[in-house]
Amino acid sequence: MPKSKKQSRNSMTGGIPTPPPQSQSPFMMDLDDEDPPDMMPALPAYTKITSDDSAYKTWVCLYPVYFDSTKSVQNGRKVVKDNAVQNPLAKDIAESVKMLGICCVFEPHKTHPKDWANPGRVRVQLFTEFSKPFINDIPTRKELIKRVAKILSEIQGENPQKFPPSHSPAASSGILLKETKSSDTNVSGGGSSSTSSSVTSTSQNNTTTSSNSSKKKGRKGRK
Repeated sequence: MPKSKKQSRNSMTGGIPTPPPQSQSPFMMDLDDEDPPDMMPALPAYTKITSDDSAYKTWVCLYPVYFDSTKSVQNGRKVVKDNAVQNPLAKDIAESVKMLGICCVFEPHKTHPKDWANPGRVRVQLFTEFSKPFINDIPTRKELIKRVAKILSEIQGENPQKFPPSHSPAASSGILLKETKSSDTNVSGGGSSSTSSSVTSTSQNNTTTSSNSSKKKGRKGRK
């Protein structure tokens, strides 16, 4: 009895049946479709991407000068000097606000008019849209500044900043270097002037002594 075509094919392939055709995977994108599916993962519900900053225009602003121990009250400091730190950084202020559990926005290129050498600003959502504080223990801006100052002193207390940050306009323009050189020049100039004055006084004394001795010699010669 002659073998069928199907049996002859199986004998040629060693008896291994041909696998059935697989259906297209649902994760594969058909390039022939006019509107291919969006392969980007969905963002979480709490994530918001926007370029409009009008949403936080009314938020409270915090500047590093508010907490700077090197600044006076007239120059912008808003906390007691014992609670202030030296040259605080805006990023550490934002971290302090985060530790309080309040939403904030860090703006690294904003500056205070009286403290342009230390850039950075933090906007804090102190109140809700119904004008109620997010945290009942922090109902005012003054209380917020006190809380931030306490945390900031713990962050920067062990490693105080001696100079403004490297991205400061003062550091990039070389003003700090000029001030250092000028102070060194004043010190050296003061020392040289005192030395020259002492030399001058010594020379004057020598001149007076020589003139007196010449007068004495003249008197002896006359006798």
